[in-house]
Amino acid sequence: MALVTWIKQKDKIDGTMKNKVYSFFEKLQKDDTAPGLHIEPMHTPADPRVRTGRIDLNYRAVLFKVAFDTIPHYFYYGAWPHDEAIDIARSSVLQVNSVNGVLEVIRASTPDGDAASVPPVPSVTPVVPDGPTPEPDTEPEVPQSPHGETAEPWTNPLLGCGMDPAGLVSELGLAADLVGRAFAASSDEELLDVLDEAPEWQATALLELAAGTSVQEVQDKLALSRYVDDPQATEEEKIRKSLEHPATKMQFTFVGDNSDELKKVIEGGDFDSWRTFLHPEQRVYSERRYNGSFRLSGGAGTGKTVVLLHRARMLAATEPASRIVLTTYTTTLADSLENGLSKLDADLPRAAKPGAPGIYISGVDSLVSKVFRGAQETEQRRAMKDLFGLEVSAPGKIVDADSARQQWESALADVDHQLELELANPTFLQQEYETVILPNFISGKDEYLKVPRAGRGTALNRAKRLAVWKVVEAYRYYNRIEMHASFVELAHLAALVLRRRAEASEARLVDHVLIDEAQDLHAGHWLFLRELVQQGPDDLFIAEDSHQRIYGQKVPLSRFGIGIVGRSRRLTLNYRTTQQNLAYAVGLLSGAPVTDIEGEQESINGYTSSRVGPRPEEIASASIAEELDNLAGYLRKWKDEGVPLETVGILVRSNFQVGKVINGLNERDLEARTAGAATVLGVPSVMTMHRSKGMEFTRVVLFGISDQTLPASYQVKDLAPAEQTDAILRERSLLYVAATRARDGLVVSWSGKPSELLGTK
Repeated sequence: MALVTWIKQKDKIDGTMKNKVYSFFEKLQKDDTAPGLHIEPMHTPADPRVRTGRIDLNYRAVLFKVAFDTIPHYFYYGAWPHDEAIDIARSSVLQVNSVNGVLEVIRASTPDGDAASVPPVPSVTPVVPDGPTPEPDTEPEVPQSPHGETAEPWTNPLLGCGMDPAGLVSELGLAADLVGRAFAASSDEELLDVLDEAPEWQATALLELAAGTSVQEVQDKLALSRYVDDPQATEEEKIRKSLEHPATKMQFTFVGDNSDELKKVIEGGDFDSWRTFLHPEQRVYSERRYNGSFRLSGGAGTGKTVVLLHRARMLAATEPASRIVLTTYTTTLADSLENGLSKLDADLPRAAKPGAPGIYISGVDSLVSKVFRGAQETEQRRAMKDLFGLEVSAPGKIVDADSARQQWESALADVDHQLELELANPTFLQQEYETVILPNFISGKDEYLKVPRAGRGTALNRAKRLAVWKVVEAYRYYNRIEMHASFVELAHLAALVLRRRAEASEARLVDHVLIDEAQDLHAGHWLFLRELVQQGPDDLFIAEDSHQRIYGQKVPLSRFGIGIVGRSRRLTLNYRTTQQNLAYAVGLLSGAPVTDIEGEQESINGYTSSRVGPRPEEIASASIAEELDNLAGYLRKWKDEGVPLETVGILVRSNFQVGKVINGLNERDLEARTAGAATVLGVPSVMTMHRSKGMEFTRVVLFGISDQTLPASYQVKDLAPAEQTDAILRERSLLYVAATRARDGLVVSWSGKPSELLGTK
């Protein structure tokens, strides 16, 4: 029997090789002395532990054999054509970094005996490149930003990291040749190309430094504390200990002798595909215990959801009897969490209902409904009295936001309110109702006249408050007659049920709540979640990105007894999209007044990605027909390039555009499907930007991004300035969400004039 540790490679295993590699390791795990494997040492290798093994007649695996407790343990480095594999094996060394204790494989420049010498630190004089000198009779090329404006000349961002190359080698343990080449890079593309070849933890450290993170912060994020060598320990003992280092786990994963787990790694191609990868900083957040609530923020694709999944597993493992709720804004996103958790650990205990031991995964509105519908009738009637002032039966039907908006329109039409246009609209009234009236459990006019309206941008004097209350009474009257309630009202009712129970017995329904996409929750949700769990250690773990707020309202958590002061951290490294796409998406938010869930200004600075790709393309068309022609052209081009079209997403602003795009592609002899339809090979998906939340695609086309569709007129029309500013910010955030769905290619198209939110000139 042999054990296996897999070393993550940049290049995925070719599809034709997967079965051969899997077969090789099945045999290796059973008997590493089997003659068919041809496990052979090298002649004069840099590392005497290196071996090669035969995958087939043309390919050989490069391995390192280490004995742990007399059991052979193989570190799989990769598979290459025969001669290349021999060269790589002879020059590669498995070693513990002498500065920080991270396990790594390095390539020695010249094999020499039993060890490899680390190349000396090059003398690097940081120079800001001026670029090529243009010919006298030509105009110099002026760099352009992704949005068309003139860009500043490029300066290598590592020059401002506060430490010279030699210091980064001696203090962080980075490879000298890598640091030298990174400092000498003359463009973003060249810097990213250099880092693309580097070990995962070293590339991450340099990316963080380039993004403005201090050396000390990088050390903290990657757990790069000073390594203390134990002269009494054997090399095998040092290697075994280094496998537990968080930065080691970025590139090494222990498979053991479990062939099923090995098959998952091989079929997935890399660790990320089966959701076991954690950045060292992410690992800290997933495993650390907190004295109270904790907030983890970060841009799209920074791995907040993966942290939540690992944290759910940690809590379930350390507290087997605990009741854990993992929730998010929509049922679709909850299904994604369920799939992710199953991939991470299919054996984790699941709870059959809220309050049962195990992990219960649900969309937050579904969770609210289960709690309230499961309450006794007396509890429901008491909650109705607390919220509406009338002890009546619970509502029979729950209406969505669009239906609630229609009811506000009916109430406005039937009441002589004399409100000006910017107040007499469903958007303002619904927000006033959901952020002021409901959270304060106001059931009468006198209470509303006295309640503070902190955070509401539009002031109301006494006369205007009286007029607003008349419309609120009409709205509530219609709901009472029809036995209706909105989802927002239901959340407040469920919160009141839980509050009354806690007051009577001090019992709470669950022990831990983990929340994804928290920026989209409203006040009722926060009241409900606060009542769901007792205030104390590890009660609420909140993952959010205020830049992606397309549903929720700006409500500070401190209003609901959720304190996160001193317990809030931010992720900045993007794992989904390329550096080019990320720069484009972040540029869409430039200048936008984004605040986090505590009302503090949220920065867009510091986000970076380790992946590179083509620059996003903006395509203008004279007509919708021409825009559809261009779309069809891209799909055919990608198909010819070997891109599976089922991995392509075509995102639009409104539902009516979905059918228009599908019909238009059909007329051009191309198939397309809606988001809810089953995946069909070779058929791209067409969906709204809202629907794409939580998804990712290899290629994304943002279609129909004209001044007629974005911002959507019905979202911003006739609003007071404060509400209009917020509505436009939501539209901008929606565009940011859509752009960050792209892993590789991003195309933005429109016919007529482009949307003002693109900033295109």
